[in-house]
Amino acid sequence: MAAGGSRKQLATPPDSQELSLTKSYRSAATWLECAASECSNTTGIAVEKVLRFAEHCLSHLEHILVHETHPVKKAAALQLTDSVKLIAVGLEGKFQRLTADRNAKQRYTDDYHVQVKEPEKEPEKDQHQKADNCTITSRQLTVAATIMPEGNIQFADVAGLEDAKAVLKEAVVLPVQFPHLFQGGRKPWRRILLYGPPGTGKTRLGQAVSSEIDSTFYCVSSSDLVSSWVGESEKLIKELFQQARRVDQQAVIFIDEIDSICRKRSAKEEEHTRRIKTELLRQMEGVDNDGSGDSFFLLCATNCPWELDSAFLRRFEKRIYIPLPDKLARIALLKGRVKTTSCDMSEQDWEDLGSITDGFSGSDLATCCDDAIYEPVRELTKVSHWRITGDIVLPSSQTDCNSVPLCDVPSNQVQVRPVCKTDFLKAISRNRPTVTTEDLIQYETFTQSFGHKG
Repeated sequence: MAAGGSRKQLATPPDSQELSLTKSYRSAATWLECAASECSNTTGIAVEKVLRFAEHCLSHLEHILVHETHPVKKAAALQLTDSVKLIAVGLEGKFQRLTADRNAKQRYTDDYHVQVKEPEKEPEKDQHQKADNCTITSRQLTVAATIMPEGNIQFADVAGLEDAKAVLKEAVVLPVQFPHLFQGGRKPWRRILLYGPPGTGKTRLGQAVSSEIDSTFYCVSSSDLVSSWVGESEKLIKELFQQARRVDQQAVIFIDEIDSICRKRSAKEEEHTRRIKTELLRQMEGVDNDGSGDSFFLLCATNCPWELDSAFLRRFEKRIYIPLPDKLARIALLKGRVKTTSCDMSEQDWEDLGSITDGFSGSDLATCCDDAIYEPVRELTKVSHWRITGDIVLPSSQTDCNSVPLCDVPSNQVQVRPVCKTDFLKAISRNRPTVTTEDLIQYETFTQSFGHKG
């Protein structure tokens, strides 16, 4: 009987809602494939066409998000929507800045977009020019893809690090808010290096800088700047700094793990690696500055400052040490991580946790919090007695309560107890600090020689 009912259900034709969803899936995939095909065009990329394809794809994805009920499919559609929006924002933002009006937009298209239609016979000089234009278009898109959307992280959201935040405020925020105070010989810091143990908030500080001011935020890694083609890496670095100088508003270039491309030079290193470092040094010094170099701010982060070449260290006007969080910062990080979770904790409990987590980095504390809030869930598999209160079922250790296995309890009624201090103590015993005493000594030695306390 059950099998017959199952066959009957399978034979039921899909309703109009299911057909509409299927059509939206197919349409979104088609427009996404068109955008990918245009981006892989070896004769030039039409940015406007890619943006139009992305817009059509997003319209169908929005229809899917509204009507899709399957949680896994809806989560996948949401992730794809965020990815398409992120790429489209980078392309559209760069395209709008380079095209202030319709005439400028036409000039930009003529300069950087190569028409697919070609004459039957073309002079060799024009063919070389076409290849150069196509390469320029690729660099423009590569750099535009590093532009991050406006974030919502403020300096107040970063626990501790008051000295580092003060230096960044006087370097970036104050010159934007009070430009008349930074004239003549009073110049703000433009090149700052953040260094310290991993997981102490260096990247988060960079995001906070971008949120505090109305800026274009370039989040760059070594993979964005290093190319397998000879000479292309230097051109990408030059294009990045040129774009940052051309934007109308303040621009922030954040290069994470700068030590991966700025290690100490030696006679044994390869020639293309030396050329990359030389070009980056030129751009940091402002050799190609055309008078608009004060429009961008360079912020770099590293966990190994002693591996940087001395020429790069000299060009950083401020080298700020981002240490491990102190006790107050650790308590703030713990509370902030579990603020959306029910906790049965007193202020004294938080004080005790702040003391016993000495030596933990911000990422270590986040790992401990994530482990601690799972403890009440882990107990559900071991509980055999339950206390029923209205529509809520809670685990209980009392034998006079209902004794049923977990699989027989209605899933929508099961609740867990609040997180307590014991859960944190268990998590801390399983997760130890990732920064050793030897590492801290090395950071302190470098700070005494080259750095500033942050």
